Formats: sequence, structure tokens, C-alpha cells
Amino acid sequence: MEVRIVRLSSGEEILCKCETNESSTTIKNPAILMPMGGGQLGMMEWMPYADYKELELDNKFIMFTIKPQTELMNQYNEQFGSGLVVPGKNVSSPKLTLST
Repeated sequence: MEVRIVRLSSGEEILCKCETNESSTTIKNPAILMPMGGGQLGMMEWMPYADYKELELDNKFIMFTIKPQTELMNQYNEQFGSGLVVPGKNVSSPKLTLST
């Protein structure tokens, strides 16, 4: 399963781990994305009142899935996933100096 943004036919956008086959999509640890003021995005657990580990959705209710930006994926992993984050493109390795 990989982290994807899933756009449902209801208009909801959820960030989750998902796996798709020809008729359905299985989602795990879904978080709903909510636009906030000032260009910010909010994220909260999707259906926090339900007891499930995975949920299978019929593909007729899914408009599309797309890979999230690295920063958004990292926030999701910190809050809902493994806790692992992907370093940004501007991260550089420390320079080593050898002395003789």
C-alpha cells in the first residue's frame, strides 16, 4: 500500500494508504483533508467514530487517486502512519574533512 490522495465522488479528499484493483480500492488509516483559511490544509481522522482497520470502496465512488506532495505525505506519516519522513530536496549531507 502506498500513501495517496483519494478524491471521492462526494467531493471529499482523503489522504490514506491505499491499494487499487480493477473493481475496488482498499484504504487504511484515512485522514480527511480540509481547506483552512490562508492557504492552509487541515487533516483529521476520517470517520473517527467507526471501528475498522481497512475499508474497501467500490471504484465507482472514486474519481481519482494521486500522489501527495512530499511535505503532506510526511505530515500524514507523522500523525497517522509509520512516523517515517522523506527528506526534502534541499537536504545536504555534511562535508567531511580529512586531515593527515
